[in-house]
Amino acid sequence: MKKTKVMIEGAMDMETELLIASLEQPREYLFGTWRFVEGMYKNVPLVVAVTSIGAANAAAATVLGIEHFKPAAVISQGTAGGHDPELQAFDIVLGKQSFDASSYRTAKEDKTDWRNMELMGGYAYDQHTKAFYPQEVYCPGDEGLLAAAHKTAVSYTRGSVVDGCIASCNSWTRQKERLLYFHENFGSSCEEMEVHAAAMICRQYAVPFLGIRIIANTEFSDAEFQPEAAHVCQNFVLNVVQNII
Repeated sequence: MKKTKVMIEGAMDMETELLIASLEQPREYLFGTWRFVEGMYKNVPLVVAVTSIGAANAAAATVLGIEHFKPAAVISQGTAGGHDPELQAFDIVLGKQSFDASSYRTAKEDKTDWRNMELMGGYAYDQHTKAFYPQEVYCPGDEGLLAAAHKTAVSYTRGSVVDGCIASCNSWTRQKERLLYFHENFGSSCEEMEVHAAAMICRQYAVPFLGIRIIANTEFSDAEFQPEAAHVCQNFVLNVVQNII
C-alpha cells in the first residue's frame, strides 16, 4: 500500500531536529525564510516544515508547504503550556478542536475586566461548502488523523494522551486565574502559538489537519519548561504517521 505524504510542522529547531535527523535521503528547500526538508521515514514520505514561532509564520509556512509539496495531510506538533489543571508535563493533547484565544470581543465597560469577553473566531473559505463561513470559533481536527493518534497513544508511556482543545495565541499566559478562565469557559486544554493558524489554512485547502501538543510546562504544578518534551513529541508523531491509512 502506498503511504500518504504527510507534512509535519514545528516552530523551532528543538521541535523539528529529531524529525529531520530521522529522514532518509533528505532534500532541503528554502522558500523565503521558511525551511522545509523532504525525505522518507520507514517508507512514509514526509515533509518537515520549520515554521518559526507565531500565527503569521505558521500560516505562511503552511501555505508554502501545501503549494510546493501537495501533502495529503498536515500535522502541527510541538510544545505547549497547560490550561487544564489535570494535565502534567509530558502529557499529550490531541487537537480534537482548536481556537484563536486572541480573537475576542470584550464587554463595553469603563474599567478593565478581561473576564467579560466572547470569542469571535475568524473568517475563512471552506472548500467543502464552497463558501466563506462567518467567524466560526472552533476548527475541528481530522477524524482520520485522530484515529491514527489514538492507535499510537496505546503505547505511549511518558504520560497521558487526551483529546482536547488547543488554544492558539501569540502570548505566553502565566496567570493561573486567566488560564482557568479559558479552560472553564472555552474548554481549552493547553496554549501555544501555531495550531489554529495552520488549521485555518488547511481548512481552506481542504487538507486533513491535526494539532498535537505535548505539555512542556504548567503553572498549576509550578513545572518549568521541559526541553526534553519537544523530542518526546516528535517521536510520538513519527509513530502516528506510521498508523495513518
